[in-house]
Amino acid sequence: MNFLSNKINEFGEIKVGIVGSGLMGTSLFSQLLSLENFRPTVISSRRKESILELFKACKVDEKDYVITDNFETALKAFKENKYIGTTDNTLATKSELVDAVTDCTGNINAGIDISLEAFKNKVHVVSLNVEMDSTVGPYLNHLAKNSNIVYTGSYGDEPGAIVELFEFANLMGFEILHLGKGKNNELNYYVTEDDVKEDAKKRRISPRMLTSFVDGTNTMIELNAVCNATGFMPDIRGCHMIYSEPKELADKFKLIEDGGIFKNRYTVDFVKGIAPGVYAIVKAKNEIIDYEMQYLSMGKGPNYAIYRPYHLTSLETPISIAKAVVLHESSITPKNLKPSAETVAIAKRDILAGELIEGIGGKSVFGSLEKYSIAKENDLLPIGLINENTKAKINIKKDTPITYNMVCLDCNSSAVIIRNRMNSLIDSNPDLL
Repeated sequence: MNFLSNKINEFGEIKVGIVGSGLMGTSLFSQLLSLENFRPTVISSRRKESILELFKACKVDEKDYVITDNFETALKAFKENKYIGTTDNTLATKSELVDAVTDCTGNINAGIDISLEAFKNKVHVVSLNVEMDSTVGPYLNHLAKNSNIVYTGSYGDEPGAIVELFEFANLMGFEILHLGKGKNNELNYYVTEDDVKEDAKKRRISPRMLTSFVDGTNTMIELNAVCNATGFMPDIRGCHMIYSEPKELADKFKLIEDGGIFKNRYTVDFVKGIAPGVYAIVKAKNEIIDYEMQYLSMGKGPNYAIYRPYHLTSLETPISIAKAVVLHESSITPKNLKPSAETVAIAKRDILAGELIEGIGGKSVFGSLEKYSIAKENDLLPIGLINENTKAKINIKKDTPITYNMVCLDCNSSAVIIRNRMNSLIDSNPDLL
């Protein structure tokens, strides 16, 4: 970390654009105000009122910011050392104003448009938009590499925290057997926004977001990002969901032949009882290291849990921003163009032909993690491709895995367009990983 700090000092001021003025965007903007060598130059949101609320919450004086969608006005404000608020996301991707843009939207189509604009402008992308990453992240990373810039997820987000443990354990020479995260909500595949409305209000998040947490979609999407970054896969569709306290973690991850429930090693899963923590289940590669792990009170072996009891979401994002801008390194990014896993759509209820289907966090579908090879073989539809214009072609029974031919997708959506390009590139280059 001293190396990174020294490099930041050598680089000088890191200019950051932030898209999204919700909890993550507001928190990040506030944090960057207090950090040396960081300057949050642009904050973008759909509503001007949200930007004004953010500036007020962060105690930014009116004389110190400008609200504009005009580039020349924004550039003048930037040179006057003022903060720029805008409803035009493209301003947060202009290289004259920012070194990196942070996507805090959680909106797949908006995230894709932000990323593509940033690539064009040679601006690094640090994404907290794991919904986008699990859907088209491999292709976006492919484009970023071709543009010699960084596309990355963020430390602090659970996928980033898991991959940080993965790299930590890998560099120590352990065999890494399983990876995963805690879940602090109940799991109810069929929950709707109406069911969580009051709870969402108390937590100050949208009912749709809370629905995606409770129905498991968010967990599946986050683990999907981990799979694509590491090559690990779900053991079964939807994962097992383990119940465990931190001290029992290592004993819960056994193969069937050893008295456990897992068919395979190198899997991802989620655990009730350890939230907000993340974990890696590892094994020593020789007897000396195994003995030392026991000596260090890490358990009786042969499996050991390396457990981190927290993840600090956007509070850790400045580290990822600095790595991207100063070191040209990612914190978490898809390993290959070809994904390892897919978050496929499962019907929450009976859906009638001609009905519009709600996507993530809605009343129509929930997401379930599946191996990419199985999803492709069975033509299963990634949940991230469903938006408010997606229509059912046929009657779909509750609990049915939805396939491409069951629905009419919104072919004008950025997600569908980019995913089609990604699929075509994979299909035309079977050896291109």
